[in-house]
Amino acid sequence: MRLELPLRQAFALLTPEGERLWVEGWEPEYLHPLHPPDPPPAGTVFRTRHGGEETLWLVVAFDAEAAAVDYVRVTPGSRIATVSVRARATGPGTTEAEVTYRMTALSLEGNQKLQEMTPEGFRTMLSRWQAAIRAALP
Repeated sequence: MRLELPLRQAFALLTPEGERLWVEGWEPEYLHPLHPPDPPPAGTVFRTRHGGEETLWLVVAFDAEAAAVDYVRVTPGSRIATVSVRARATGPGTTEAEVTYRMTALSLEGNQKLQEMTPEGFRTMLSRWQAAIRAALP
């Protein structure tokens, strides 16, 4: 995903708090610690209720200097996944972010969700993210 933003600004938008600025209905509820610093350290646990689903998230690793974050996310009764975000500057005001999901279904419903996540569907999702980020910027 290409973003017309400097690396630090772009990466900040791909954190739990940063996503509040461009994802409609994104309201992370922190479970541990209750008031984490921003960016959230490894071990932070939060919950989202987004897209009609409740999902629990664990920050596995967060390295602001490397612009890298890894999560484990569980949508109970549906699926479990790891999510990795890696960003790098591609110019003075441009950033490329690589978002990788590795998902496993936990039920028939979860399997159906995974079948919907085709490579084309994933690319479409990232295109929507780019558009939402652009629209949220002043």
